[in-house]
Amino acid sequence: MNIRQLEAFLLVAELRNFTRAAGLLGTTQPAVSFQIKALEEDLQVTLLERNEKKVILSEAGRLLYPEVKQMLRHYRKIRAVTEELRGLKAGHLVLGATDVPGECLLPALIGGFREHYPGVRITLRVGNSAAVSRWLQEREIDLGVLGLAAELEGIQFHPWLEDQLAFIVPPWHPRAGQEIPLEELTREPFIIREDGSGARQALENKLAQYNLVMHDFPAVLELGSSQSIIRAVRSGLGVGAVSLRAAEEFLQAGKIKAITVSGLEIRHYFYLAWPRKTANGLTANTFRHFILDRDTCSRLLKREGSL
Repeated sequence: MNIRQLEAFLLVAELRNFTRAAGLLGTTQPAVSFQIKALEEDLQVTLLERNEKKVILSEAGRLLYPEVKQMLRHYRKIRAVTEELRGLKAGHLVLGATDVPGECLLPALIGGFREHYPGVRITLRVGNSAAVSRWLQEREIDLGVLGLAAELEGIQFHPWLEDQLAFIVPPWHPRAGQEIPLEELTREPFIIREDGSGARQALENKLAQYNLVMHDFPAVLELGSSQSIIRAVRSGLGVGAVSLRAAEEFLQAGKIKAITVSGLEIRHYFYLAWPRKTANGLTANTFRHFILDRDTCSRLLKREGSL
């Protein structure tokens, strides 16, 4: 039994998917399967039951799962202490982020960080705000980036970068590129993020100023990512409310168009979040200070066209 086998088991158990787990671990699906098989042979039990459609935990897997989470939590604490002794010549940083920072912002910043610290291995997990909050509370990640500053015991939140919501339509929409009154927007099918996302909360807070709720729209489609909203808009399913950072590439290519809604400019922050009392370790603290530096962030995001 080794740490890589336990990490592979934990991710497959959570994602119920070997391919996605392999992507997060930076390896191949056969390599993950080999790690799980080796762990099962070592323990002489079946941990995962597989068929063509899904992966489920066996009884032994369900019993082992919380123990593995605890073991890896202790392992990361030990690694944090040894990293401080060695400096940043090596280390493992586990990040968690919602889809916009995870897909549009952090890749460029991780690349810039690794230019300075090439020996640091970084894992980035992407989920919704609820998932990132849970990972923080259970100490499965060292640093989170999300759109909501929730009240979580023992978790510190810090406003980081500002985001703006864009209202988007397909290029053939009769009002593409124009400004429309809010009352006209309420006659359109509306495509928004799922309940609990930072973008959704910012949108609902702004609409509440005009005594509007989602039931005032003829139809509302809730989707779990910015990219799925953009695809739905391109398919003509309605007007989408999505992060401008996520939509920028499609707007520039003319695949979608923006509309301006009178009185409905919506901005909100992405937040950095980390455990308040638990020592994060030198790697996590160094990365946090790195991306909190405004000049560094601006330079790297402009270089990648993300700002």
